[in-house]
Amino acid sequence: MFLNKLSLGISITGACGACGISPSRLDKLRKEKPKLNAQVLAAQAQAEEALCRKVMESRDGKLALAFLQSRFPQWNQKTTKSDNQSAPSTISPELLSQLSSIPERVKTRN
Repeated sequence: MFLNKLSLGISITGACGACGISPSRLDKLRKEKPKLNAQVLAAQAQAEEALCRKVMESRDGKLALAFLQSRFPQWNQKTTKSDNQSAPSTISPELLSQLSSIPERVKTRN
């Protein structure tokens, strides 16, 4: 039940609350049981993948992208650009690769 909630995109804190386990207890269990830790990471990756698909499939993926940015730190653009320095990309190389393979749609004007 806990891993299922994580795979749906529920935060660890939310999944712990729904399952009646404290986040600190989960942290201890993850350290003691590497298999559990791997399962938690896999469930979180499934949630991230599902949201990436929604962004890719949606005509207006702003909501899914906003959720990705709030839920997964690597998607949140907290860096600022200076005039002489560009900020590192927070978009995964896999997503960039998929985005670059999508043909550009150009509307013809009459």
